[in-house]
Amino acid sequence: MNIKFSVITICYNAADVLPLTIESVLAQDYDDYEYIIQDGDSTDSTPDIIKDYSERFAARNIELIYNRMPDGGIYDAMNKATSSARGDYINFMNAGDCFYGADVLSHVAGVIARYPRDKMPAIVYGDCAVYEYGRFFLFPKSLEVIEEKMPFSHQSVFARSGFVREHPFNTSYRYSADYDFLLTAHDLDAAFCDCAATVCITSADGTSSVNYHDTLMESAAILKDHGKYHHTGAELERTERSLRIKQFVMDHFPVFVRKMIRGIQIRHRGQCFDVVLPPWYHNIPGRS
Repeated sequence: MNIKFSVITICYNAADVLPLTIESVLAQDYDDYEYIIQDGDSTDSTPDIIKDYSERFAARNIELIYNRMPDGGIYDAMNKATSSARGDYINFMNAGDCFYGADVLSHVAGVIARYPRDKMPAIVYGDCAVYEYGRFFLFPKSLEVIEEKMPFSHQSVFARSGFVREHPFNTSYRYSADYDFLLTAHDLDAAFCDCAATVCITSADGTSSVNYHDTLMESAAILKDHGKYHHTGAELERTERSLRIKQFVMDHFPVFVRKMIRGIQIRHRGQCFDVVLPPWYHNIPGRS
């Protein structure tokens, strides 16, 4: 059984990091995929970069679809891109993120192929290596915590395309509509499958990573909307206070102090990760 993927990259004025993502997509040793770049009408050199790559995709007979139009934010852009996706599964690998290895798509396809077509899981997920302050750590993946928080990185998710279209991202959420989507899948008893592989490398400077307080409050609202929030007001208040402190540290402390603190946290939480960097990652300034 052949599995076709739609890899989608959302971008806006991301010319400095977009080549990292594109190179990781183009490096895949699996050919049955299309690549959709959903550009929010960039004013930098993004269109030129995509034009430069078009011949390389054509040489491999891989369709490169470039949609350039204004959008209402990242989740609106994700919905727009989904409407043009023709693969069996969709992966959102946004600008600045990348696949961990050249065999990610072939590995995931092999996992999905074990299922009869009418029983293919709605959500396939894996591990995610996160870059922050010159070090890598493993995103804490656990489906068991989905009724408390984001269970894994959305970049490590392959979602059945029909399911994504039936349950589009809720654009009223600014930071955590991906969490709302996964929680919806869980509420509907959709099948989840761990592919048991590291899927991606992401950076911890994303929108939801640097707005700790707002992300917390939005996640709490999502849990309430799903009837899952069971914490007391006092518990939420304590968490809110601790995140305000964390936000202050992130915004005002020197980098070497933040790096030291994160290193202690990573070791304490058992998130240390011996990353094997792919070739395409070495060309990004400041990352090695």
